[in-house]
Amino acid sequence: MIRFPEWLVSEGILDRHALQFMVRDVDKEIQEATDRALKADPPARGSACQFLYSDEVDPTSAEFDTPPKFEGDPRTMVDEINLTLHEEMRRDSRIVVFGEDVADCSREANLSQVKGKGGVFKATAGLQIAHGGQRCFNAPIAEASIIGRAIGLATRGLKPVPEIQFFDYIWPAMMQIRDELATIRWRSNNGFKSPMVIRVPIGGYLNGGAIYHSQCGEVVFTHIPGLRVVMPSNALDACGLLRTSIRCDDPVLFLEHKRLYREPYNRSPHPGPDFTIPFGKAKVVKAGQRLTIVTYGALVQKSLQAALQIEQRNPDWTVEVIDLRTLSPYDWEAIRTSVEKTSRILIAHEDCLSWGYGAELAARIASEMFDRLDAPVGRVAALDTWVGYNPQLENEILPQVENLVAEAERILQY
Repeated sequence: MIRFPEWLVSEGILDRHALQFMVRDVDKEIQEATDRALKADPPARGSACQFLYSDEVDPTSAEFDTPPKFEGDPRTMVDEINLTLHEEMRRDSRIVVFGEDVADCSREANLSQVKGKGGVFKATAGLQIAHGGQRCFNAPIAEASIIGRAIGLATRGLKPVPEIQFFDYIWPAMMQIRDELATIRWRSNNGFKSPMVIRVPIGGYLNGGAIYHSQCGEVVFTHIPGLRVVMPSNALDACGLLRTSIRCDDPVLFLEHKRLYREPYNRSPHPGPDFTIPFGKAKVVKAGQRLTIVTYGALVQKSLQAALQIEQRNPDWTVEVIDLRTLSPYDWEAIRTSVEKTSRILIAHEDCLSWGYGAELAARIASEMFDRLDAPVGRVAALDTWVGYNPQLENEILPQVENLVAEAERILQY
């Protein structure tokens, strides 16, 4: 407050009279704002949740329920993410993509001499080449700076799509996400907004990722008001949900499971440049009558495999599997409808069991649907520890098909 103005005067950038005028003008503005605040009425009762999210764009609405128009051969999840980013950057010149190693080349002049990187998983490959270094560029290894910069860009009208290279590295940015990004619309009474998409590779089942490359922790972010949290399980959903995230007017945490990036089973032809999926709309990936499994991410396929084993052992035990797709908001109606039919439910996720995402769903089911249950609510999740380096240890820590089968049969036999 003292050194910088004095430096401006000493360098001849500002004369002392202009400095005094500026200080007087600022003091006057602050005093006028203070007077207005002191005279203002207190917030109205019932307004506590107002402006947590955009009042102009509703990503849960039917406006985002558009049918696919398939073209071409099946593509992997990471390829669909890449193509969707290309399409949206062509559509909206405000979009800027940046993060650690996301560009094809840090020194743009060398692009003709190198293959190009485009992220450690190639999700952003070719974006810099196609759209220029002003719209796709590398950032320092400083997650708080990446998100802080994105917040500033978004409040000034751009649409940042920053990447956190691994979910395990997101914690230095937590203060920016929780205290700044998620609160800006609410605390400014809709005076400011900061819509962006934070893309984050997440998850294990990779053998060797260990503590710094294989953790989950999505429940920490679903606990933040004002933040949307999305986690697709396949290429088609990744395309539709990413496009909705970009066209949304709120901050979105877009979680991309690393193990699912190139799985053969979850590929899809491209659904077209206008395909979107509403937030808060789950998908019944398998119908059943005796047990509901609610899950997301890598546990979707494992739940389908578990359901097949259960039904092979007992054909009467048909299992319904629901992929939530978005974690905040989530599709309570889909859960309720399924549980009313099956009267039994198992919640499965890769994050740790205790205080995990499934705990909230289990509590709500027990609170609102206790009279419809024929068995206790079941949960399958990771052990309450870190993901280990040794493959055998990782397999023991993370939920496997056999864990799902054992818990499902316990519930069915109850």
